[in-house]
Amino acid sequence: MRVECSNDELILALMSLIRATNPAMLRQGPEGITVDLESLEGKKVLSEDERLLLKLQAVLASPAAQTVFGLELTGAESSRLVGTLERLESLQLWPPDVLEMSRNLRARLRTV
Repeated sequence: MRVECSNDELILALMSLIRATNPAMLRQGPEGITVDLESLEGKKVLSEDERLLLKLQAVLASPAAQTVFGLELTGAESSRLVGTLERLESLQLWPPDVLEMSRNLRARLRTV
């Protein structure tokens, strides 16, 4: 099923999934945090979360002029993202705007 997401929502989902599966993929660079998914691209067998990470990354790599992205997700992928966001929300205090964005995204993902 297709879910429409903003750029910020996709980045939130990607960062949350990385934090939950392999935080070492997040690197502090001179211009902020960068994401290193190269280790996944060389693997022959990927976990469900790793395949989902690559799917999110591919959507984000589409033309930069987009403000809304269509994300094709299975029910299992949607549930995995909802669970990941819920767990991370409970682990630390998020800024109110980020928390609201996460909750809105989770609500839409639950309809998949």
